[in-house]
Amino acid sequence: MIYEQSPVPLIQNKVYPTRELAQNAPCIGVTLAQSLDNGFVFSADFKDFTIDYDMHYQNEQSNSAYFRKHLENVIQIMEQNHCLDGKVIEIGCGKAYFLDMLSYKGVDITGFDPTYEGHSNKVIKDFFSEKYSDINASFIVLRHTLEHISNPFDFIKTIAKANNYKGKIYIEVPTFEWIMNNNAVEDIFYEHCNYFTLETLQMLFKKSVGGHFFNGQYIYVIAALEDVKDEIEKRKITPWQVKFADRTAEYKSILDSNKNVAIWGAGAKGSTFLNLLDKEGNKCKCVIDINPKKQHQFIGGTGHYIIRPDEISGLDINNIVVMNSNYIDEVKGITSENINLITL
Repeated sequence: MIYEQSPVPLIQNKVYPTRELAQNAPCIGVTLAQSLDNGFVFSADFKDFTIDYDMHYQNEQSNSAYFRKHLENVIQIMEQNHCLDGKVIEIGCGKAYFLDMLSYKGVDITGFDPTYEGHSNKVIKDFFSEKYSDINASFIVLRHTLEHISNPFDFIKTIAKANNYKGKIYIEVPTFEWIMNNNAVEDIFYEHCNYFTLETLQMLFKKSVGGHFFNGQYIYVIAALEDVKDEIEKRKITPWQVKFADRTAEYKSILDSNKNVAIWGAGAKGSTFLNLLDKEGNKCKCVIDINPKKQHQFIGGTGHYIIRPDEISGLDINNIVVMNSNYIDEVKGITSENINLITL
């Protein structure tokens, strides 16, 4: 065990229509452990059956121009690696925004997601499995899904088998390297049961290409499915030295030394930050988010209200804590010069 976190919402990206429902949202502690065999970091007490991605789950980031630029960068990487010429499958396609981007570019793509709520005939509301082996995809996309799967290596082997061990796979996940380098305690939450580094992600394959992007917060790997290993070999590891308690104290100091504070970002980072530092809801006035599906809803656990950016002027807000520094320029372009922006 390398870290124990006090209870935070079971599902960070759920928002609620009333404060009462939000404050009664189930919360749970997180225990991070590191494998002594290979260094992989995971949530030791995670249980798949506890997670319910229902209609209140909102994790769409495409409202941000900066994030859309990231998605264009992802497509460029795929094109440079000659991945988009044949049949493409996206597993865990969510709201299908990225699938639509590829489709508009003429890519022959099918999405799989049992929780999909739209009406696209390109999305199958099911898990990808061997019953779809006749698709024989040349390329499989797995964006921000593997960190939610309790047995990631078995999951990749299942995908390889279902696709007849043919074609390539693209995997994109957050990286534990960035979390540790930035002491980002707000990035530890129950939804994510795996915390990959580029090394521990690439160890699933005999060979692969990969790298860091999104200002170092994300990593990606492209590999042939025939190169999925039979088993992961043991290796010498360096134990992580976690100092999240120090970071939490820094965040507490920020909130204590500033008045009339709001936070920008009703996603997982913002939810975790508030539940660790403002459980009673008396330090932060509200949360600001550009996602219309989150606006006028409430944060799980704490019950903080989520407003639109154009509603800031109607409130007595002097300081805004921006939960992700990647979006600071966007926030500056929206907010008044009289508001102090604080980046973590």
